[in-house]
Amino acid sequence: MQPSGYKKLPGSTGALRAVPGTVVEDLHLDGYEIFGGSAEAVDDPRRRPVFRRVTLRDCKARACTLEGALLDEVTVDGLVVDDDELLRVAACAFRRVVLRGAIRNLLVVPGLGVHPGHLPQLYDRANGEHWVELLSEGDWALDISEVSGSLSLRPGIPARLIRRDPLTQVVMTSEQVASGAWRAVRGIERTRLRTQIHVFGMSGCRDTVLIVDKASADLAEQVDMLRELQRTGAVLPD
Repeated sequence: MQPSGYKKLPGSTGALRAVPGTVVEDLHLDGYEIFGGSAEAVDDPRRRPVFRRVTLRDCKARACTLEGALLDEVTVDGLVVDDDELLRVAACAFRRVVLRGAIRNLLVVPGLGVHPGHLPQLYDRANGEHWVELLSEGDWALDISEVSGSLSLRPGIPARLIRRDPLTQVVMTSEQVASGAWRAVRGIERTRLRTQIHVFGMSGCRDTVLIVDKASADLAEQVDMLRELQRTGAVLPD
């Protein structure tokens, strides 16, 4: 092990980089630091980098970029990102991706954001078609049922494709956020739930999963808020 406690990937920087058409398969990393890893959106989503049957366990990511990739049967079991960084996973398509254990400073967003040309529209369309295909096959995209920590999951993946923990993760629809019934839950305005609901209301998506951090100091109070949201019909029942 290195002095930092993490092993290094081969190479001078330990970088894991993907170019158009890259396929990374059957990779298992346990206790590694991934520095400068990069997978970026390409001109044709059909040539997007693919990560298949990849497992990361108790790893750390530094200065990494992950855009527009296909993640297929990928498991991340514990991931550290320093507090002065944020690992942004943007416009990626998921199939049977599991996020588990303590994960810090990970942001999953559905689109590319500000990008030149028509890339954002190309990826929106390609990912939308991917979600429809998974739904038609009865498959699933993402399992967050055993995750804890500062995971931020922005709306975009249909809630039916997400495996979740019903105690700490609930589904809200666009009709429910528009009704405003959630505002009646005492104390919700000062929690991350309020932020998640606000982002969802601006997204134009049909539904989303609201997440309470299992490691939060006020976990019991926030779980009570989720039950109150369900009791009042402000989110879907389980």
